[in-house]
Amino acid sequence: MNNFSQVPPDASAALYFLPGQYLFADLKESSVGIKALSSDQVARAFRKVHTDTGWLDKRILRYREAPEGNAIISYEPAAIRKITISFADRGLVRLTVALPPLILLGKGFEYYLWAVASTQPTANTSIAVAPLPNTGSGKICFGKNEIPETHPSTLSDVWKLIFDTPFNADHAGERCISEPHDVRELLWKLAADKVKKFPKSELILSSTTIDDAWETIVEQRRYDSRF
Repeated sequence: MNNFSQVPPDASAALYFLPGQYLFADLKESSVGIKALSSDQVARAFRKVHTDTGWLDKRILRYREAPEGNAIISYEPAAIRKITISFADRGLVRLTVALPPLILLGKGFEYYLWAVASTQPTANTSIAVAPLPNTGSGKICFGKNEIPETHPSTLSDVWKLIFDTPFNADHAGERCISEPHDVRELLWKLAADKVKKFPKSELILSSTTIDDAWETIVEQRRYDSRF
């Protein structure tokens, strides 16, 4: 145990796996301190480890793994999409409609959806209300659908669930400019007129950025009553 020749020169500590026990070595310049650790102590130490990609530049803008739940931010560009909307007088209607760029934030089994005006969103991009029902203050209501836990491997399933699940009257108000009482009417008009691009003038923009949302929901370092 006195030979530390294989330890990297800039290491400040080392963990040794021995039969039936673990030894923690505190590598100081003048001495080496050795402490025996139990398996529970080692497990607790590693449970505190967080993995965070930081801000990326593709459709997965950021991903983090942590004991309290994985978190992810994903981006879907503006596109003409097929969605289903439930109307009281028209029943279930399948619409082909232009939607703006969308931002999805997931943490654990909870997901939030917003729109953005930018085609190249970054951490400092301001978010807007998603012009879709069933999203409340951003948090998505999936009804009785089974929701996968946040992970890059399940991301496509979550996006598919968002677009395939019928939207109803829940939280349909205050989601766009021209139809403040029911965003479904705007979506109906856009589809009927075969509008190719969602009008930015319909977005209800905020001063909150994507990074603010992450700090509030994931890091819980700030308070924002809008979430």
